[in-house]
Amino acid sequence: MLVVFGVAMVFATLVAVGRLMPAGGYDGLRMGDESMAPSSPRGAEVWYELCGAERVHRGDVVVLSTGKQAGAVGVGGRLVAVGGDRLSYQVGDRTLMLNGNPLAEPYLPAGSQPSVVAFDVQVPEGRVVALGDNRAVAYGHDLPDGRPGTFNTADIRGRAIPKPNWVLVAAGAISLGVLLTLVGGGLGLSALITRHRARTTPA
Repeated sequence: MLVVFGVAMVFATLVAVGRLMPAGGYDGLRMGDESMAPSSPRGAEVWYELCGAERVHRGDVVVLSTGKQAGAVGVGGRLVAVGGDRLSYQVGDRTLMLNGNPLAEPYLPAGSQPSVVAFDVQVPEGRVVALGDNRAVAYGHDLPDGRPGTFNTADIRGRAIPKPNWVLVAAGAISLGVLLTLVGGGLGLSALITRHRARTTPA
């Protein structure tokens, strides 16, 4: 019975994982600066779904190739504009302007400015603008003329997500299923050996 239950648990868990796990899987990193504070301060663990530009939208926190070393990635910031968008800001404005309309950014720290400089950017096709939530320290991607820099969509490696705790639960369920299968198999084998000895031992 334990063997059947254990195998069934492992099988059911693998089916659930197959349905819930995104095609690219997950990965994680730690914030190296304060550009996304207070939601993700320096040292915070960030989980992200591995995906390309086709799966990200305005408002997502994107993970990008950093270019510092082969395979290196880092949190690029909050995606606020995509190819074809016009993004602008004038000193004194309460919000950034996206295509002529105020851009709501509820993720910004209360009382913070949406930008530290004035700019007006027409985003080329195939590129995006991603800004840190902590705008006071997140302007490391500015161009020399003071405008926010754009990133190639090919550099997008994924989007940040809440920690997928279900993965840990699934791993525990699989481990328990394997353990039950081994214990059940061991008990069954022990029972068979005991029966065999009882049959072959003279009365």
